Amino acid sequence: MFTFFSSQIDELKQLKIRQRQQVIALSLSMLSPTDRVLLRIIKLVLLSPLFLIFTVFKGWILIPFLIIGGLCYPLLTTPIEINFAKKHLAEALKQYNQSS
Repeated sequence: MFTFFSSQIDELKQLKIRQRQQVIALSLSMLSPTDRVLLRIIKLVLLSPLFLIFTVFKGWILIPFLIIGGLCYPLLTTPIEINFAKKHLAEALKQYNQSS
């Protein structure tokens, strides 16, 4: 199942939002180099149309599109990062619990 929010992961439900973000960041740091490249390529493919829109508009009309782009960036990339982080989540959670 595709996970959109970190609160949907059963292992992380007892943690606060900042703690969940730290565990996910730790899990992402454990990714293999090929998984990291794949993650970045997927994010680039998702964000490319957004950046192409920026080239069409000029002047002040570009500001609303920049605001929309800034708001859409985490909405598009966070679910992908969470799903990549699931692979090493148990190990990252164990390491997080040992450090705190």
